[in-house]
Amino acid sequence: MYTFLKLSLRHLWHSRLYAIINIIGLTTASTCMLFAVLYWKDERSYDKFHTTNPNLYRITTNITEKDGKLVTMGGTGQVQGPAFKAGVPEVKNYVRILGGEFSADLSFENKSFRVTNLFVDPNFFEVFNFKLIRGSKATVLNEINAVVITESIAKKYFNNIEVVGKLLKINADPSFERLGKPMIITGVVKDPPKNSSIQFDVLFTFKFLQLSFEDNNWLNSYLGTFIELQPGANIASVVKKFNSVHNIHAAKQFGTKEFDIHGYDPKINYGLQRMTDIHLQPLQTMTGNIESGVANGSTPVYSYLFMGIAIFILVMAAINFININIANSFKRAKEIGVRKITGGSRLQIIVQLMNESALLCLIAFCLSILIMNICLPLFNNLSGKQLVFSDAFNLELLGYFLFVFVLIILLTGLYPAYLLSNFKPSQVLYNKQKLSGNNLFGKSLVVLQFSLSVFLLIATIVYYSQMDFIRTKDLGYNPSQIIRTSVYGDRDYNKVVTYLKNELAKEPAISMVSFGSDGMPENLEANQKIHKGQVKNIDENFLAIMGIPLLAGRNLSPAFATDKTEGILVNQAFVKAFALTNPLGERVMINYNYDTAMKTIRGVVKDFHFGSLREPIKPMILYMKETPDGGIWVKFEKANQQQALAALQRVYMKAIPDAIYDYQYLDELNARQYLQEQRWQKVINVSTVLSLIICCLGLFGLAHLSANQRVKEIGIRKVLGASVKELATLLSGDFIKLVLFACVVAFPVAGLVMNNWLNDYAYRIRISGWIFLLAGAAAIMIALITISFQAIKASLANPVKSLRSE
Repeated sequence: MYTFLKLSLRHLWHSRLYAIINIIGLTTASTCMLFAVLYWKDERSYDKFHTTNPNLYRITTNITEKDGKLVTMGGTGQVQGPAFKAGVPEVKNYVRILGGEFSADLSFENKSFRVTNLFVDPNFFEVFNFKLIRGSKATVLNEINAVVITESIAKKYFNNIEVVGKLLKINADPSFERLGKPMIITGVVKDPPKNSSIQFDVLFTFKFLQLSFEDNNWLNSYLGTFIELQPGANIASVVKKFNSVHNIHAAKQFGTKEFDIHGYDPKINYGLQRMTDIHLQPLQTMTGNIESGVANGSTPVYSYLFMGIAIFILVMAAINFININIANSFKRAKEIGVRKITGGSRLQIIVQLMNESALLCLIAFCLSILIMNICLPLFNNLSGKQLVFSDAFNLELLGYFLFVFVLIILLTGLYPAYLLSNFKPSQVLYNKQKLSGNNLFGKSLVVLQFSLSVFLLIATIVYYSQMDFIRTKDLGYNPSQIIRTSVYGDRDYNKVVTYLKNELAKEPAISMVSFGSDGMPENLEANQKIHKGQVKNIDENFLAIMGIPLLAGRNLSPAFATDKTEGILVNQAFVKAFALTNPLGERVMINYNYDTAMKTIRGVVKDFHFGSLREPIKPMILYMKETPDGGIWVKFEKANQQQALAALQRVYMKAIPDAIYDYQYLDELNARQYLQEQRWQKVINVSTVLSLIICCLGLFGLAHLSANQRVKEIGIRKVLGASVKELATLLSGDFIKLVLFACVVAFPVAGLVMNNWLNDYAYRIRISGWIFLLAGAAAIMIALITISFQAIKASLANPVKSLRSE
């Protein structure tokens, strides 16, 4: 073994240029692969820490709508959990969770703070494994006024965790007065792990929620109901019993106001989703994900994408290694021949050559571990993760890393070792050994390598173009110079809104203010048709502040007495969906806020994007009401931005002294919808750069070897009068042909894949020919720059010296 190691080190020293090229490529690929494995493992670790797994499930609701469409939602109402526990013996325990993406304002000794809160049943800590560090899990949520806070909240606002018994106030919550006693901290819990789908700062009891809102509607699906089943329970049997219980209870609500809000009799049945599947298979509720109790939803696509990119880069590095070793094989041919003649077996030669590959891989792998530690903050920024280096040191992950290490050794070393060990001594010692097929395999690898790089280059250009299209597309309104804020909590909205409207009108830095809501998806019915659409509360200033054109009819106005009770505006998509030829005066049935109402169309507005560009513009209704909802839009002139911000904060705090004031710019709020795409654009950009660097390293090494192997030919051509330009073209031509062929291979594949990705967007770019031409030209230019250095160097060499050395 010592002899093998000594021989390997000696050879690597003599071929140090190629060894360095291989180490750089393998280090880059190994680092990407380790990050991909770390990401993959983290994505699949969510919610596995609960000891109630694998018997822990979330109840899902399947609704067949009036048009026959089946919708699966990740929630229930308040009644299903208790009813299923009472009627299905296999249900050992249940917990209802409301919250997840909305917040509450709390105050303690005149200090206010905003937290992410959940309303949960008392047995929350029996079903889920969140670690209490103060309080008993059996009793900590028994009292209706109990509050449990996380360790970080305790340290941030109280400077220590000894907070049990301290009193809190929920700002602007009337249930506090109805309760007749203050909220009290009864426990402190460790912060939820980062790989938990349930995230919170504060826990309130479900009974406390029901002081303000108690609901017995069997058709609702807005909160998460989690159940622990008895061990060995049959899932299909449990679901069947759920549906039977539903049919018994829901039958009692037929014809009631609560049941009729949908405008039809929806067909409902239930399902079960494993707790450990929630992260990668997130489901919406009837209110989105805002109230379902879960956060951090993802999709397996990101894991596959990241792993695919890492494998691309690993294959490129392996191709470099294989091609350089094959091209360098003639320099070792006589060494192999001599070893065979002196009794060296084929197995011994393969072992030595594999040792050399393993040594390079080990060096690269150790460097990649170091680089992974250094670059982890950058990776977290790119991926949106919160990984730490210590996460890599568990047996399962180390096993994955070992597998990657062995895979790299096999990919890079096996074929070159087999090829070299196959040389015949009688041929190599007389310089008759040649690679069969003019090294067709090596050329194929170069084509594959550059095909992957060109593919990533096209993906980068398409991705950037789509994101630029999203950023610059006309949304149908102007979001610039608009501040978005809200009135939070249960307050006297009429009083607060009236004060804000009157006082902000006096501020010269503020040009206009509008009050309303972001809207909710609801069922709309008109012209004997029914469609899902958006229902949005506005005031008379909304169209003006947003710059939305009115195409027909008039705007809603408090000057018309019936506008607040009957009048609505609709968009073009509404007119088209309901096939209205003369929309003004048409009657529309809408279902919202657990009620139904008939409205009359007063005007038609131009379509505007109230959601992501992934979705087509849907039918929309804009309506007024006596007291607008809590959303506030403030328009300011660009030159008066700071004055407007100061004025808004001053007036807001006078109107609601106990509130926490915050705001966002509307254009930045819109951009957050594409945060995931922006992150992956960076990932693909970095991947493309790395792949091109690896390709260039490989071409550089191959060009260097090619020039060395053709020294005598170059010398003879120079003596016969060949110019430097002609020689450089000769040496570069073969490589450029391979790059051109790689473009031919990559173009249709990249076009197909990226067009499929763009199909996820209702509003998208078209992939034009210039994208392929740009990517191909860039690849050829990069290849030329890489090869030309070696080509020109070889062309300028003294032919006398090269011929004499031969």
